[in-house]
Amino acid sequence: MRLTGLSHLLVEQLAIIAALLAYLTGIVSVRPHPIPPEDPFPTQEQGRGPGTADKPIEKVVLVIIDAWRTDHLVLTDQPLMPHMYDLLTRGKAYGFVLHTATPTVTLPRIKSLVTGSIPGFMDIITNFGAGELVDDNLIQRWVDAGKRIHFYGDNTWLSLFPKQFTKYDGVTSFFVSDYTEVDRNVTRHIPNEMKSDDWDVLILHYLGLDHIGHLEGPMSSLIGPKLLEMDRVLHDIQQGLQKKEKPYLVLVCGDHGMSDAGGHGGSSHSEVTTSAMLFSNTFGKAMGGKPREVKQVDVASTLAFLTNVEVPEGNVGRPITEVVSHLDIKKRMLLHHNAAKQLLGVARGSGLSVNHDNADLLFEEATKLHKEVLEKLNKDPPDEDYKESEAKRVLKFYQECEQMASDALTSKLQSYDLPTIFSSTIIVIMVLTVSVWRMCTGALFTDNISGISIICCAGCTLLLWLLSCAATTNSHICHLLRPTPWLLTVAIIYIMVMVSQVFHARLPEPNQRNGGLENVSYFLLIGTGFHIISLLGTSLVEEEHQTLYFLTTSLHFSFILKLLIQGMRPLQMYHSKAQGKERLPYEADVDTSEGELPTSVGKKGKRESMVQKLRKSPLKIVVLLIISVTLSRLMRSWNSTGDKWKHLEDLGDGIRASGSSVLALVVLSGLVVAIFLFSQTCLPLVLVTCGCIFGRHFQWSGKSSELGIIEAQISYLVLFILFVYGLLKAGLITCKAHDSKSQKLPDVYDPEEEKISIVLKYTYATVCLLCLLLQRADNVGLISLVFLQNHIVSAVLCKLVTHGIISKKMAALAINWLAFAHFFYQGNSNSLTTIDISAGFVGVTSYRPVLHGILIATQTFGGSFLTYLSYLTHIISKDGQKERWQQPLYVWWAVRLATISLYLINVTFQRHHLFIWSVFTPKLLYEGAHLLVLCILTFFMWAVEKICTILEVSYRFE
Repeated sequence: MRLTGLSHLLVEQLAIIAALLAYLTGIVSVRPHPIPPEDPFPTQEQGRGPGTADKPIEKVVLVIIDAWRTDHLVLTDQPLMPHMYDLLTRGKAYGFVLHTATPTVTLPRIKSLVTGSIPGFMDIITNFGAGELVDDNLIQRWVDAGKRIHFYGDNTWLSLFPKQFTKYDGVTSFFVSDYTEVDRNVTRHIPNEMKSDDWDVLILHYLGLDHIGHLEGPMSSLIGPKLLEMDRVLHDIQQGLQKKEKPYLVLVCGDHGMSDAGGHGGSSHSEVTTSAMLFSNTFGKAMGGKPREVKQVDVASTLAFLTNVEVPEGNVGRPITEVVSHLDIKKRMLLHHNAAKQLLGVARGSGLSVNHDNADLLFEEATKLHKEVLEKLNKDPPDEDYKESEAKRVLKFYQECEQMASDALTSKLQSYDLPTIFSSTIIVIMVLTVSVWRMCTGALFTDNISGISIICCAGCTLLLWLLSCAATTNSHICHLLRPTPWLLTVAIIYIMVMVSQVFHARLPEPNQRNGGLENVSYFLLIGTGFHIISLLGTSLVEEEHQTLYFLTTSLHFSFILKLLIQGMRPLQMYHSKAQGKERLPYEADVDTSEGELPTSVGKKGKRESMVQKLRKSPLKIVVLLIISVTLSRLMRSWNSTGDKWKHLEDLGDGIRASGSSVLALVVLSGLVVAIFLFSQTCLPLVLVTCGCIFGRHFQWSGKSSELGIIEAQISYLVLFILFVYGLLKAGLITCKAHDSKSQKLPDVYDPEEEKISIVLKYTYATVCLLCLLLQRADNVGLISLVFLQNHIVSAVLCKLVTHGIISKKMAALAINWLAFAHFFYQGNSNSLTTIDISAGFVGVTSYRPVLHGILIATQTFGGSFLTYLSYLTHIISKDGQKERWQQPLYVWWAVRLATISLYLINVTFQRHHLFIWSVFTPKLLYEGAHLLVLCILTFFMWAVEKICTILEVSYRFE
């Protein structure tokens, strides 16, 4: 097998992706098999709730209002939902603050509601494509008890329960552009359901509120009307149930909350808390006062006891005491006895010692007291005071036992497949070691890898697998039907091949290696190391943007200071100085015949303009750096992000609050900047695209109901034409028939480097305009400034590298800082909350999961990707030698490997940390996403290079 160019790097990236996927499979959910303690009570009463024997509940209605915040009902003095608020204030309903776990996305929260357990964090990966729920759950318990269940709403439920509903109608959960019809399609079924009697459980899941939050945030003017709509729906449900004159129970709750930015997925208080409300005609008068906070896992056990079915096997919640306070004292004691017994059984099954087994002792004492009280109540009924006091003692003991067991179980969220985790981490570290050694020494690996060596490495991998399975039989590594062993096999074979390559690598001569480093280079190296190490702290992860803002700003001033100090020297002095210390073994002398900044692909031999002459001055570079650092200061104020200061008003908030005229001016200004930057591609197509982008946010017809769908679809078509036009300009595709007589002469044939430069130029313009299209209106101006800074900084760094002021590797490190700063400038963070789901539905009229994912990823990581691509475009436009433009890819990859390696070690050894699921694991997902961005960039550059090489070779042979 022959690997040339970027092929080595591409294969290495595939191996790392396999290792990371294997690592994620090592984080598994706890599925304990309960081992209940001994119980002296009759077995026929065990495991079943006492129900309401005098008035058994016949109708249960479960209403889920997606992203329902606590300040929408239970924690507000303003009646946003008048009817529900009236029920709470008059004591006819119980209100609670429902506390959820992370991640705060729909799929794991539904699982938590119906199983009473805490799903694995990695369920967020399957949030867009859920499979059937195989864990014991409340829905299946109801079905086994003969209850007929009707469902209307989020089709995630239909994926989880494909056979349990007797009647259903699902709506698309991720099409966030629709917040009207998605709820009407649920509400239209209510009148018929209230008239009919062919159901026992009715589940409704409303999505409109969540979609409004994603589109416009929690302070949108659309929130009020939507809550009033939900209030009318609940009023109609209550009236319909009362007309049936049967015992009913209604639970209204959110699956999760909503952040102050409108999204969810993180761990802020507004995301992990949601409103919950219970009312029934079997309850007594509810007590007033401040709503109590309960756990989301408490819902399943409460509903199970009230509907007289068994609690799901893996339930870690406890029944809500207020809701069962209307039951007889004997039934309440038995209820809490069964709840404590079930929780202790789950704790034992998971190998957990609850408070050093004090919970077990407390359960034994409570059981003895419970038995004594029952004997006295049955044989010789005492007075009421004795009855209440003794029963309260029993209840208190049971509830303390429940709380200890539930808290211990909820803190033990997941287990870990340590052999898989350690194997994946070691593989990534070994690849990092080889990558850094290759980078520091400039070693050249052989292009040919024999099939025999691959077979030998595969044999060694098989031997390692057999030894691992002999030592740990419970690991995923030993199950060939799982993806884990195959993923690790790919990674291990690669690392073995690379280790063998190290011993045959060619090292450069000592006099050819790099010389000393400048002060700016030391700053870049130390800053990169500090940035990587800072990710070990939770606060620095949450506020990572502050680190990047400091580094990028300091770097600008370092360059400015260096140029001002040496301002009297001509740039050629730096170049002559660099000739003896910066040349790599494969580098030729730098051509300085053209002194202008490499802002475009130039043609030699033309007369220099006045602007080109000015560009030769170091003072010109200082001015450009001052402009760039000014842009940085403006952009960092555009969006507040992170965890501690994101609630503060930012420039984007001011633009939105200033009215549509100011917002339109900002959008128009951003589009003018884009037109200026990309006018050298195909100006008519750029103008049409920018016009459609403006029309998407400000419809020419004045109607906002279609949300600019037509304009966005036209933009997609024009951008595709622009990309194809770039391929035509580069000669990668042609509309002319093959004719040997009309072929160009060899001396006028576009070389490979020129083709790559043209393709990158048009690709960059196309992706930039696509990112503009996907942005919110107030962010259009920001992303245009990102493109302008890319243009300035890439040109300046290319100029400084050309004249030896900074090495190519250090310039690549500077671009890496800038790419991450641009990621945070857009308002992104290391929390899942800031992902803008609405970007996936720009111009899309139907549910297409793959397409939505691509658009969301483009909007989220487009700024970073384009920063890398802009620098590569500038390098190739100035110097198209492969070794020169490929080197930054290796530098960026080494930095990514160093970060991901340290972070895997961090997550592995801090897996029991309090913030492992709220801070460290989301950051690990983001690091994996940043790594994928580099993989996509590498694959794109590799594909363009291969195509251009094949075309050039085929031309020369003709």
